[in-house]
Amino acid sequence: MAEDWYWQEEKADSVRLGITTATQEELGDVAYVELPKVDTKITAGEFLVSIEATKAVLDFDSPFNGIITKINAQLIDQPANLNKAKHADNWLVEIQKDND
Repeated sequence: MAEDWYWQEEKADSVRLGITTATQEELGDVAYVELPKVDTKITAGEFLVSIEATKAVLDFDSPFNGIITKINAQLIDQPANLNKAKHADNWLVEIQKDND
């Protein structure tokens, strides 16, 4: 999927990533979300999250290097919340960007 799958919100020491409304519509009803573990080091272009839904199963890559500092854990047990959430609440992960 293109790099425009996500939105990002700059936080004090990290960046919060979520899926865009267009991505939600492309996916349909979300049935499963695979999130990375907190403290996982990631590289730009490396697998970040997977979302299984009625219309598609999509894997998303990290847009930049960093360390996972937080995940939206409620999505593990309630993945459909991704469809119901308002834009600011449909976040997936927070990443502390690597400035190297």
